[in-house]
Amino acid sequence: MVIDDEPTQRLAVTLMCRALNLPPALDLAEADAALTMIKAKQTAIDLVICDLDMPGMDGMEFIRRLAKIPTPPAMMILSGHPSGLLDSVEGLGRARGLRMMASVRKPLTKSVLVGVLDALAAETARMPVIIADAPSLDPGEIDDLIDTGAFEPYFQPQINLANGEVHGAEILARLILPDGSIYLPAVFLGRLAERGLMAGFTMEMVDKTLASVAAWPRRIRELHLSVNLTPALFEDLTIMRDVMARIDQAGLPRSQIMFELVETAVSGDPNAFLEGATRLRLRGYGLSIDDFGQGNSTLDQLRRLPFTELKIDRAFISRIDADPNNQAIVSNTISMAKALGMTVVAEGVETEDEARYLTYLGCHFAQGYFYSQALASDRFVRFLEDRAER
Repeated sequence: MVIDDEPTQRLAVTLMCRALNLPPALDLAEADAALTMIKAKQTAIDLVICDLDMPGMDGMEFIRRLAKIPTPPAMMILSGHPSGLLDSVEGLGRARGLRMMASVRKPLTKSVLVGVLDALAAETARMPVIIADAPSLDPGEIDDLIDTGAFEPYFQPQINLANGEVHGAEILARLILPDGSIYLPAVFLGRLAERGLMAGFTMEMVDKTLASVAAWPRRIRELHLSVNLTPALFEDLTIMRDVMARIDQAGLPRSQIMFELVETAVSGDPNAFLEGATRLRLRGYGLSIDDFGQGNSTLDQLRRLPFTELKIDRAFISRIDADPNNQAIVSNTISMAKALGMTVVAEGVETEDEARYLTYLGCHFAQGYFYSQALASDRFVRFLEDRAER
């Protein structure tokens, strides 16, 4: 779908699509009409190519409204504005959860379009058959999903950039319904917290993770595992004792486990949280600050808490091979982390160029769709076996 109020621009893109033997491209002059068509789902739309300056609904408003639609199509910005401004808009789209494939200055060239389509095809091939993320659901509908479905741990590989080997995996929760639908944490985590169910959810995830690891071939059980915890759980001594006891009972070395704190999370009692985090370090577990750079007290957290790992948010990794701003931010972040004795993980790596540049900067580990999406336990084992055979 091409959205642009200039007829010549729409014609140029649609003719380019025709020359590439693509399915017919829809072209519309107004974003609100395009949004109506996408909501109706009468036609399968894989990619939206959208201008920013349009009468009525502009590109910024279109991005905001598109992000509220369950499973929206991927998006590409095509505009005459400077590249720095387009990068900001692309980052805004990503922050809203959209699959932003590129932001390009007019005119569009065939080589750029082919690159975007190739990346989209590769990304689609990596996605599960059904992934549902529905932030527009009301609390009652989310409760029904939670009560009907089952939480399962999925494993996203983390790669050692120095040698290309799998270092470990981040454990990510998925809500699986009987019909096979997969719901992402954005749908259910907030509601679990509101209902006071986070402790039970955490224990269920820990138990299922440990059961999965126990079933793995012995040669891969020594991989590092990153477990996400909310600040409230760090502060709950009983829950943390249970978590640590179950890990010990499973026979996993404490140095193999990394507990992640989302940097943007707000702790109700900073002193209680500091006590809980320090206790984990005293017990020999790793402590990671997640989504680094997205919160309001980043440097203060690094100063006060005994972190051993820093995870750079994907917003700074996107197009790092070509974005001078991201290059400067990530390079200095890596240098600072190393000076503090911390390892560094880059999140959201999606291209070979990004991985190559991060290696050049000396980043330790990376994860993202370039390597693999988060996988169910059996698929994660197959992923490891396939890499071992290369």
